[in-house]
Amino acid sequence: MLSGGEVELLGSDIQDWTITFVHTGVTSPIGERLRRVRRHVADEEMFLANYADVLTDAPLDEMVSRFRRSDAVASLLAVPPQAAFHCVGIGDDDRITSVSGLQQMPIWENGGYFVLRPEIFDHIPEGGCLVEDACVTLAAQGRLLAQKHRGFWQPADTAKERNLLEASYQTGTRPWMLWEQPYRDPLDVAIDRIRVGAARP
Repeated sequence: MLSGGEVELLGSDIQDWTITFVHTGVTSPIGERLRRVRRHVADEEMFLANYADVLTDAPLDEMVSRFRRSDAVASLLAVPPQAAFHCVGIGDDDRITSVSGLQQMPIWENGGYFVLRPEIFDHIPEGGCLVEDACVTLAAQGRLLAQKHRGFWQPADTAKERNLLEASYQTGTRPWMLWEQPYRDPLDVAIDRIRVGAARP
């Protein structure tokens, strides 16, 4: 920062970006926050939204490409549940028949990254919720796309989660910082993803 309060930008890869800060209300639900920026994205083919307290290495470019090819109004990043507790199967006689980690179960949770078409605003009522109103409605219509991701995904909702991320950062383990990763041929990346997927239950 210069002495007069001006900011000197020493380098950037976003010269063609337009960044607009919009005050959407301290207590507004996510759907209402989106409604309040509608005029900024209304003419776009699609736009992205995410919860600001989640880090991931999800391939956003691939998510956008897949969404563009679909007829969905919205897509969300779907990730395995993050809880560490175990699930148990219980038989008719109340004896446990199986014990497995939650991530081994065939269920997914909302990972907080969305690719949306402007039609999404037609499904969010005033003061409404993006997930409980719009996504539930679109899922019932078959117009909500899942973008499954088994790579790095970590929320920072709690002090424990933030401390884990900070410790990871300090040790140089930063899988969410893709701009620091060395270039890899996209074919090699795809092959690795296939191998990882084949190795998971």
